[in-house]
Amino acid sequence: MDATPKPILLVWLALRGVPEFTATREQVARWAAQVPELEVVFADSQEAFVRNLSRATYVLTFRFCEAWLPLTYRLRWIATPAAGRELLGARLPDRIRLTHGTFHGEIMAESVVGMLLAVRRGLLPGLGLCTAAEPWPEFTPNRTTIAGSTAGIVGYGHIGQAIGRKLEALGVTIHGIRRANLPELPAVLPKADALILALPATRETDRLVDTAALARLPAHAVLINVGRGNAVDEEALAQALETGRLHAAFLDVLQTEPYPADGPLRKAPRCFLLPHASAFAPDYLDRAFQAWLDEYRG
Repeated sequence: MDATPKPILLVWLALRGVPEFTATREQVARWAAQVPELEVVFADSQEAFVRNLSRATYVLTFRFCEAWLPLTYRLRWIATPAAGRELLGARLPDRIRLTHGTFHGEIMAESVVGMLLAVRRGLLPGLGLCTAAEPWPEFTPNRTTIAGSTAGIVGYGHIGQAIGRKLEALGVTIHGIRRANLPELPAVLPKADALILALPATRETDRLVDTAALARLPAHAVLINVGRGNAVDEEALAQALETGRLHAAFLDVLQTEPYPADGPLRKAPRCFLLPHASAFAPDYLDRAFQAWLDEYRG
């Protein structure tokens, strides 16, 4: 008599061509050794994923189309490493559980701390000051400490709280803003030496940081966005930077990605653009699998 077949975990993880977001066969084989009770199937393409979907009980993927739902005979759970709710691209029936990654906070918190220190400690303005013409300058502009400063973190979920913990350890006072206390944001802005956004993309968050919000921030404030680009009015931000109404901005996410070559933020002073990279880490997908495994083991 044939043994009962093992449930299948189907893995197709590839996003934007980023190596940190692309699983390898060897990596998935390491994961498979941790779940001997499952048959782990590695899909190296969308075609391979769809071909194996009808056999899968569990799926790890960044993307899923509603057109594939008729193939989900056995599917119980789709897990995506992505924190953003908009990336999956499918409305799922109640019979299929959907979970998103909640492990990003520690990685992204390090990125945010690095951004803030780079500006406040004068590291970015100081780069290139030591030249042949002036090999040892006596002045590095815009250098201050972050200890004793105040940061408003808008989007105080697992990512925002992880950022808050890192900054509190460095002596920063944190004001966390969630949906429930969003009306408090206008009162927080004038006290914020840094405004950090870790928001999802929703209608409620569209252009939350607009001309009026930027005007309430101190002129020395730094804006950091690691959530979604819809939260910032980019033209208003460019104008605030150009006029000196805002000191600096770090944007890891933008309304259009890749950001247009002729976009106004390309020319705005002290505006530092990153390619949606605040969660990049060599062990990103290993963290994602471990988070899934912890939940699977219950």
